Amino acid sequence: MKNFKLFSILALVFVLSFALVACSGGESETKETTETEETQPVEETTDETVAETESETSAEPMKTSPFENRQKPANATFEQCFPAPTVDKRQATYDYMMKMATVEWTPSVDFVTTHRPDVERDYSVNLEYKAGKTYYGICYGETKANYDEFMDHIKDGKLYCDSYYYQDIVGNHCSSCMFLAYQQIIPVGYGTLRPSTARKGIFKLAGDLENPGDGTWYSKDVFTLNGQAAVYEAYTTLDKGDILFKCIPGSGHTRFVTKVEVSKTVAGKLNPSRSYVYVIENTNAWFDNNKNTTWWVDKKYTFDKLWSTEFMPITLDTYFDDNDKVWDAYIWFTGSNTPEQITSKLTGQISSNFPINYMSILIEDANGNVVKKAIKNNLTECYEIDVFRETFGLKLNELPAGTYKYTLKAGIARGAATIESFEFTVK
Repeated sequence: MKNFKLFSILALVFVLSFALVACSGGESETKETTETEETQPVEETTDETVAETESETSAEPMKTSPFENRQKPANATFEQCFPAPTVDKRQATYDYMMKMATVEWTPSVDFVTTHRPDVERDYSVNLEYKAGKTYYGICYGETKANYDEFMDHIKDGKLYCDSYYYQDIVGNHCSSCMFLAYQQIIPVGYGTLRPSTARKGIFKLAGDLENPGDGTWYSKDVFTLNGQAAVYEAYTTLDKGDILFKCIPGSGHTRFVTKVEVSKTVAGKLNPSRSYVYVIENTNAWFDNNKNTTWWVDKKYTFDKLWSTEFMPITLDTYFDDNDKVWDAYIWFTGSNTPEQITSKLTGQISSNFPINYMSILIEDANGNVVKKAIKNNLTECYEIDVFRETFGLKLNELPAGTYKYTLKAGIARGAATIESFEFTVK
């Protein structure tokens, strides 16, 4: 009961604030400036509104078991399995973070990632990229893109996007990349842990820290209740795959823990100025490590710095429950589109027992040029996609005469599946 109560409170504050800015995302965002230890002040974070937590699917909300309502449809015509990781849970999350952080690519054109002119934001994004230069890590952006969706935009090592604005570019930020990592082991939707939904606990304060009670609370509430010594002790318990979470009114930031170094005095007392937490974080600033990346891999912060900048230590319940099974993930499809009827309409239902990150439909001409497409991405908690609804405006019947290729693809954090692909002719 204690675990569930803690989850209910953390769910509202922690996960909603996970949609931050310098790690960002969401419609209600404000700027917050935080100094790092080895760089100039970096603008970080904000949080999403509660409205953003509502499900983007018509499926029933999950109950006690995250798989209770996520079974293979009886009339499924397609199934692809993504087996559970064979490494331990913490390693699985770390491996995926590193996969996203180290992917190598070059821009196809010079571009600058900024906010769209029609979007008002209190924080800045100004990242300049040069064609032919090598960059590392999935782009910093708001679309919550996983590794496979990002790679869909890479051709011959070069990145191609329709728009390079922060709101449009295929990319992710501090909190969305972490959710993708956790989706390797649990079916947790982005920013959707509503306390009104009866679910098993997922996130909790690390060590023996106590939560401040019901209602919305912030880092300062946790620090005031527990005291500095207890928070420092909780930092020592952090391990690979845990979380540093800063929550202040209207803002916040998240960091993915990779390791902890604890230093003690000769007398055996903790030395917080020489004890470090190492992290991975995707930010809106270049990492000062002689690499062209916004991914700060193995950036280290002292316990003192984390305390003064209000970063709470957070962990996942599943790490401590050997009976909490890591499930195989699936993508299913019901329906069957054919070359004969495709110009009339596209039908079918995509579903999964893990959050669906994106769906793409591409129509290519005989030269391989994309002439029509339908993309659904930037999803929070989505387990079903109706293909007809998402492709209603494609108007394939208006294509000029010729031969075309149709491809339907969908992806979850564990991987992507090509569901249908065939050629068709327009006369």
